Amino acid sequence: MKPNFLKSALILCVAIAIVISGCKKKDDPEPVVSEVKAHFSMSIGDASVPHGNKSAFSNKSTNDVSPVINPAELTKCEVTISAIKLKNVDGAYIDVLTSPAAIDLMQFQGTVSSLLSVEIPVGSYTAIRVEASGASTTYEGNNYTASVSGGATVTLADVPGMTFTSAQGVTNAFASGPTSFELPMAFTLVNTSDAESVRLFFDAESSTYVVSYTYQTNTWNFAGIRPLPNVGVILEDGIQQIRHSPPLGITIVGTTSADYYGLHTFVDFKSIGGTINSHTSQHVFRGEDGTLLIDAETMAINNNPLTPNAVAASGETDVRADETFNFSAISATLQGQGYTLQSGKTYYFSLRKTWNITTNGQTYDLTRICEPMPVTIP
Repeated sequence: MKPNFLKSALILCVAIAIVISGCKKKDDPEPVVSEVKAHFSMSIGDASVPHGNKSAFSNKSTNDVSPVINPAELTKCEVTISAIKLKNVDGAYIDVLTSPAAIDLMQFQGTVSSLLSVEIPVGSYTAIRVEASGASTTYEGNNYTASVSGGATVTLADVPGMTFTSAQGVTNAFASGPTSFELPMAFTLVNTSDAESVRLFFDAESSTYVVSYTYQTNTWNFAGIRPLPNVGVILEDGIQQIRHSPPLGITIVGTTSADYYGLHTFVDFKSIGGTINSHTSQHVFRGEDGTLLIDAETMAINNNPLTPNAVAASGETDVRADETFNFSAISATLQGQGYTLQSGKTYYFSLRKTWNITTNGQTYDLTRICEPMPVTIP
C-alpha cells in the first residue's frame, strides 16, 4: 500500500505544480486584444478661386469687387490646428492629429497637400471636429498673432521694434480658449483593407476680416481671424464640389433685383461622371464685417439652367450657376429679424447652394456655402 500512496502523492504534487504555474500572477499584464483598424488620410486645400483671379469669367457688373479684406494685402494667414477628431456613431471622439500643426492657409490657394495619414478603428463615423488654438496674420505689412497660451500682439510695419499687446487694446481671439467647429461627414470602414480619404478646405480670404487698430492718434489695419472660419470638408468619394469662384459684384439700383453668377468646380473621385439634376440657392447675411451667418431668405429651387450640367469622369468641370439677389425681399426678411440695412453702407452676404447629383446609379444632395461678397445698399 505504501508504494501506491507515494505514487498517488507524487502525481498530486505534479498536478498542483502545473496548475500553479499556469495561473496568472497578480501583477502580470492583461493580454493584448488586437483592434481591427483601417486607413484614414486627410489633405488640405483652399476651396476658392482668389478674388484677384477673374480670368476664367467676365464681369457682368461695372463696379469693382472686393472681399471682406483686400487679398493683395493678405500675405499670411497661419492657423494653429491643435486637434482633429472623428466622431463615431456612438458619439465618441477619436483623435487623428498626433501633434498641433501651424498651417499658413495662403500656401494652399489652388493646391492640395497631405495633412495626416493614420490608422483608425473600423466602424461608422458621422462628423469631424477641428480645434484651433492660435493664429498669425500679416495684412498691409502688419502682423497680428494670438493664441490660447501666448496672448495677443501686433507689430506694425511703420513702427519697427515696437510690439503692441492687450495692454494697448489688442484683442486676443483665443482669450476664451480654443475655437472649434464640427462638420457632418458620414462614412463607414468595414475591414482592414478599407481606406477613406478626406479633404479639409479653408478659404483664407473669407476666414479673415479687417480690424482697425488705433493707438494714441494713429490708426492701422490688421487682419483678424473669424471665430468660425470658412471651412468645409469633403470625402474624396464620388462627385464633389472642390472649388468655387467669388460671385461677381452686385450693383443694386433702387429696390430692384440684381443678377450675377459664379463658377463652381466639380471632380469625380471615382472617375465615372454624372449629372447635376437641379440646384437650389439661398443668400445668408454676414453683417458689416462678414462674421454673421443669418438666413436672409429661404432655400429655393433655382430654375436657371446650369452650364454645363454634366460632370466629366476625369479632370475638373467648371459649372456656371446664374443667381438673383432679391434686394427688397431680403431687406424685409432681415428687418423682421432685427437687422436694418442702411443706405450707403456695405454689408456682406454669402450664397448657400444645394446640388442634386446622380452618379454611378445613386442620387444625393451636396450643400456648400460660398465666401462673403460685398453689397452696397442704395
